[in-house]
Amino acid sequence: PAREGRDAPPAPPMFTERTLFERLSRPRTRGARTLADNTPDLVRSVLHNLQNILNARLGNAAAQPDLGMPAPSEITRGGEGGVERLIRGLRACVEKYEPRLAGVDVVQIEAETDHLTLRFQVTARIANSAEETYISFDTLVDPSGRIQVKD
Repeated sequence: PAREGRDAPPAPPMFTERTLFERLSRPRTRGARTLADNTPDLVRSVLHNLQNILNARLGNAAAQPDLGMPAPSEITRGGEGGVERLIRGLRACVEKYEPRLAGVDVVQIEAETDHLTLRFQVTARIANSAEETYISFDTLVDPSGRIQVKD
């Protein structure tokens, strides 16, 4: 007979609403601890993390050379298809470096006023949430390559 737990599937990873660095820099000392998700804090933390990750340039982190996005000049160097490469890069970066999100989808949204800024909508499911909770946010890429994440 199989021993209990041996054949059971592994438990899904637990995600908190704040990253390790957020918890170390601003520990919470008040309030009761709960197992319930705090979705607003989770979304705020995810967006803050993505703002930092998407504005990192590939190759600038010695410990993780594939962290970040390519420079705008590298994206447009190939001529046609730059927007598609940017969409693929955004999706890959979010999927790899934000494990609290799953099912990431990125679509371009036509800019109505500023034609020098690229706008994308990113939609994803919060991984490991009790309900199927989705978040959606805009990502703006200005001509200098700076990426702004807005909810």
